[in-house]
Amino acid sequence: MADREKDLERPYVAAVILAAGYSFRMKSFKPLLPLGSVRVVEKAVHAFQEAAIQDIRVVLGHRANELLPVLEGLKVQSVINDNYAEGMFSSVKAGVKSLSQDIDGFFLLPVDNPIIQQNTLSELYQTFSTGKFGIVYPAFHGKRGHPPLISCRYANEILDWNGKGGLKNLLEYYEVDAVNVELEDRGVLMDMDTPEDYRKMLTYMASVPLPTEEECYKLLKMNNTPVKVIEHCKQVAGLSCWLGKQLCEAGYVLNLELLNTSAILHDIAKGKEDHARAGAEIMANYPEIAEIIASHMDIFLDATQAITEKEIVYLADKLVKNNRIILLQDRFKAVLKRFEGESQAQENIRQRFKNAQMIQTQIEYMLQKSLQNLSNLELRRDANG
Repeated sequence: MADREKDLERPYVAAVILAAGYSFRMKSFKPLLPLGSVRVVEKAVHAFQEAAIQDIRVVLGHRANELLPVLEGLKVQSVINDNYAEGMFSSVKAGVKSLSQDIDGFFLLPVDNPIIQQNTLSELYQTFSTGKFGIVYPAFHGKRGHPPLISCRYANEILDWNGKGGLKNLLEYYEVDAVNVELEDRGVLMDMDTPEDYRKMLTYMASVPLPTEEECYKLLKMNNTPVKVIEHCKQVAGLSCWLGKQLCEAGYVLNLELLNTSAILHDIAKGKEDHARAGAEIMANYPEIAEIIASHMDIFLDATQAITEKEIVYLADKLVKNNRIILLQDRFKAVLKRFEGESQAQENIRQRFKNAQMIQTQIEYMLQKSLQNLSNLELRRDANG
């Protein structure tokens, strides 16, 4: 999404997530229910973070004290709605009132609609960016869903509205300024008002496909990953897939698509503090990918466990310097020299080298061949090796 400091020509948008309600019909507190490897409110926040939206606000009310620590960890803005007992529209008003003057529009998402694809948010933003419409709805098979993207020119109307019929009734007065964007994202219609809805959402999540290779490179671009780093990621993906294919041909079971996708995205947050953790947070909607990204710098090895995609990406990353495949010892010798005199850094580097050596030795044993001549490989950069 557009960065206000970098692109004044494109609209700057925020995200407002509504998480202040009572969860009466669910009986459990929806924002903190588990959804995959994260909680519902984290899933909603991650959807916008994955789309590179920088300004994310979560409106709190009921049990706000339980949500505040979670949101602090997510580095988003908390907005307290003292009037949450009056219903959801009071939270809409609180969120809109919190928006700064430089914001052109805002996504509005109830926390119980957390399964939104990155491509959905991108398509809504692209339509909004044309300037032709002030209210952009996602639609699935002709039915409107969440989150709409609403121009801030309607902020005063929202704040002045008496609340009758909620936001939906208000926006119906401006239907001439609205458009539906038809998307292949069933998640825009999925909420979790009841336990049955929640079970359906869990089932749906288990069937969500991995991002395509094209989508992976779009994600890198959207997150401002430097070109030099992208070239490194391509080579790591090529080597990871080559190793994965060799192991599959030797009779071992691996997910080559997961391997390729995770390797392409492993440095998506390069340049940020603790970039492995930051990258995992960006890709939290894909728990398998997030786990691999989180482990690509420091990994826990269990000698009794089989090699997985996680270990392969870890090793491939250590075997690739910039976009060249080199020997492990050469890679780490150069890194140790760079951190000469920094004892803690050198200790961390030696542990990473030891881990990489252990993985390489195990793969060599599995393949019954040496991996010392990998620099001569001409790699195809796709999941087929």
